[in-house]
Amino acid sequence: MSTPNPKAIAFVGRLLQNPALKILPPLQREEQILQFLQVNARQLYPTLSTPAFFPNHNWEQISGILITALTAAIDGELYPALSAITLDRLDLSFIQFLRQQNMPQAKIKEDLFGVLKQLLTKREARRDFLGAFSALDYRYANKYIDQAFVRKQYVHFELTKVQRLRMGKEEIKHYINVSLLLKPMVHLLSLNQANGEVAGGTVQAQFIEKVVGLLAKRLPALPEAIIRSGVYANGSFVENRSLDATSRIAGILSSMCRNARPNEKVDRGADSADKSWINIARRNYKFYGYDVKMLDEFYKIAGENGW
Repeated sequence: MSTPNPKAIAFVGRLLQNPALKILPPLQREEQILQFLQVNARQLYPTLSTPAFFPNHNWEQISGILITALTAAIDGELYPALSAITLDRLDLSFIQFLRQQNMPQAKIKEDLFGVLKQLLTKREARRDFLGAFSALDYRYANKYIDQAFVRKQYVHFELTKVQRLRMGKEEIKHYINVSLLLKPMVHLLSLNQANGEVAGGTVQAQFIEKVVGLLAKRLPALPEAIIRSGVYANGSFVENRSLDATSRIAGILSSMCRNARPNEKVDRGADSADKSWINIARRNYKFYGYDVKMLDEFYKIAGENGW
């Protein structure tokens, strides 16, 4: 990435100081500003093309300069936060339940963080990682899995009896968190209508298998079952009924958290943010490939807990 332009840094810095944006996670702020630049291009260009800013540049060039500065500013917050999640908070001891051998946790975390940093140089990957990052940052897997284990209904059954995860609740939460980190790695290969993407943004199994093979080489210490869980979070349960429960959960949580603002007050009488999103997702589950029974249980959990 080229060095950010000082004028672009100053302009982007003023945008980032907007109080409405400051409460959002880094990638949500980035997405909001990208949308602002796109929607307001016609109004911004006369000012930004003056000698005070970027004279003799067309809008495409100006936009590129601003995006470079924006990406650098967001990365300054994103990578330390991602490091805290991946290198510090994440516990990979659950891997011993899948592979009975010595496990270099620190090396796996470093390799995983390295692949993520490379991945996040891609614009489409950053956009896709937005929801997964927010789910990790706000610990969504923790709160929904905690409640699922109290209820011991569909979600618990799918995790322990169908996927047959022989591990405790805490280990399962970390399993899902790793799946969230791995979900956007589908973008390690170019993804488009011709080679993978289908309705609702889900990805065809044939393309997913290519990514699994690539990641198995890049992250050899990580069991393939975990890699599959993460990358198949991009798949459709409607089309593939054998999709792991951890994949289904990671896919739902990532989508749910794209615009998550759990600290935002809800208007009196209105549904909470999670409950509202899940209710819409239940009506459109076939299009997005969600497990509707899983959504039904999450809807009840969100309602009971005011989420």
